Amino acid sequence: MIKKVSLLILICALWGPFAFAQSEYNALGKDRPAWLDKVYVGGGIGGIGISSDRIWASVNGQVGYRITEKWNVGMGLSYQYFKWKEPINQSFNDYGLSFFTQYVVYNPFFVMAQYEILFLDQVEARETYDTFLIGGGVSQPMGGRGFLNFYALYNVLYTDGGDNGRYDSPWVIGMNFGIGF
Repeated sequence: MIKKVSLLILICALWGPFAFAQSEYNALGKDRPAWLDKVYVGGGIGGIGISSDRIWASVNGQVGYRITEKWNVGMGLSYQYFKWKEPINQSFNDYGLSFFTQYVVYNPFFVMAQYEILFLDQVEARETYDTFLIGGGVSQPMGGRGFLNFYALYNVLYTDGGDNGRYDSPWVIGMNFGIGF
């Protein structure tokens, strides 16, 4: 089942940008505002995992603005589902808010920084965790206004032996996609 869902998500991420029209006019037939050409929406898969003691999945959505051809900023929302099989056999629904910036160093390579605020279910209460991720990745254009990013980020607030929320490692590997208006 998980393989089928993963395949469906990958197909949507790869082919979704081609499904959008490339019109320069809005529904009323008037010219589009110039700032709208710099706005994009998207999302991604933070990860899906199954092990002997847990199941987890993470998805996110984002909205961004291209300040220049090379630099963009934005914000995102995320949702994570965790089910611990042992020792507590309990599931958790977590959510978060993030703010990010990306800069293209040399096309298609970019550097990125992201600040996250995560609100995590715990056994007896909801806890708040902050992460600050830095790293980089590769961006693949898709169609006239779409892109697919692959990235590797390092959580500089991660502490060995400390309580890092749901992060088992300081490294976060992921992908996201976006479609411009």
